[in-house]
Amino acid sequence: MNLKGFQGYVKKTAIVVSDDPANPRMVLLLEGTVKPLIEVLPEKTVYFQGTADGLDEKTIDLITTSNMFHIRKVDDTLDKKVIYKLETVEDGKHYRLRVSNNTSLGSYRGSITVYTDFAEKPELTIWVNGSIEGEIGIRPKSLVVGRLSLDQGIITGKVLVVDNKNKAFKIVKCMWDERLIDVRQEPVPSGPGFSLEVTPKMENIPLGSRIPTVLRVETDVPSEGKLEVQVQAINLAETPR
Repeated sequence: MNLKGFQGYVKKTAIVVSDDPANPRMVLLLEGTVKPLIEVLPEKTVYFQGTADGLDEKTIDLITTSNMFHIRKVDDTLDKKVIYKLETVEDGKHYRLRVSNNTSLGSYRGSITVYTDFAEKPELTIWVNGSIEGEIGIRPKSLVVGRLSLDQGIITGKVLVVDNKNKAFKIVKCMWDERLIDVRQEPVPSGPGFSLEVTPKMENIPLGSRIPTVLRVETDVPSEGKLEVQVQAINLAETPR
């Protein structure tokens, strides 16, 4: 069993088929806690979402559970989208990586790689995802609606439009391709914001097709301009033979 990359509680099952008529099929269950050579806490992925001035610094702790180790260097694939700093909490045993967003607007995805002198664990990878918004945020930025198979129902989608400063606002215009999708707008009950329910028009989506379209939203917040969601309208169901 390969548990490379796993950390914490793990549950695995295996099916054993034999020629024993009394027990032709058995299910084996294995569960336990995987303790890595170097723990990455609280998790191996960092998320930044919201306005640039409202995002807090994230911390990642690297703690040995076995032999002592030292960090040789740190590299990344994020093209200065974030700023990070490595601190020594306890030499050879515990290091802390502090990561901060360094982007005013836009999305990014990449990784920070920590190189160690520990032969059994020479590299540690921390994944970093950012979705930096203005005052108005629209989530998600992409959506798939339609049908994947005949035995599956029609997939609809939901888009949230929120004010990251918790201020009241209005949607003044929604634009979409009325041949492919329908959009219904409702207020969010928990605070300032709106929910957009996206429903595909299957009668206009040819069988076997995947059609890209865009949902555009304009609000009464002048600095935001048009907000966009990339929508894939699909009909991949196969006709019965």
